[in-house]
Parts: sequence; structure tokens; C-alpha cells
Amino acid sequence: MVPVLLNAPLAAVFILMCAVPLRGQKPGQVDPLATPRSNPQCWDSSSALLLEMRSPRIADTVPAFWDLMVILRASDNSKHTDLFWDLARVFWDMYVNCVLSKSHGLGRRHVTAVHSLITDSE
Repeated sequence: MVPVLLNAPLAAVFILMCAVPLRGQKPGQVDPLATPRSNPQCWDSSSALLLEMRSPRIADTVPAFWDLMVILRASDNSKHTDLFWDLARVFWDMYVNCVLSKSHGLGRRHVTAVHSLITDSE
């Protein structure tokens, strides 16, 4: 029980640290391209889940998705910028949920659910 209590404050500090707006961002927006990947497993599973949720599909692989995100963020087209922030918000919500779940011992369920979503749909 003690490790869970020790992990909870660390997860809260991580979220607060990463939720601070970066230059050019509105409050509440977190640019996932500019934040450190503290949990690669959650990063990949959240990215894969976001790809599965989108219809029509915006990319076939996680690296292709992040390449697209770089293009959307760099674009001068306001529709591309809006799409980037919409995708970033959804991704960040899933990523934070995964990190918090893992810090509370529920991460195995999240990763297993993502894996079953991907394998069941193919």
C-alpha cells in the first residue's frame, strides 16, 4: 500500500508540471510534441488507441501519426491547427489516464484493453 501512496504525489507533480502552458499555447492546452515522454508504454498505447478511435483513419502507424501531428502543428492553415489541438487534447487525456492508472496499479487493465481493441478490430 505504501508504494501506491508514494506514486500518487509523483504522478500529480508530473501532471502539474506538464500541464503548464508552453509558449504560444492557450491555458489548458498541452503540446504533446513538446513534452517529455515519461512513460513510453502509455505513450504508445494512447497513440494506438487514438488511431483506432479515428474514422476515417488519419495514419496507419504510431510513428506516421506523430509525423502527421508535426505537420499539423507547423501548418499555417487554421483548420490544421485546430485539428492538431483537438487530437492533442484527446491524446493527452488518454495518456494522463494511463499514467495515473499505472501509478495506482491499474495500468495492466488499460494496456490489455488497448491491445484487445487493436487485435479484435483486425
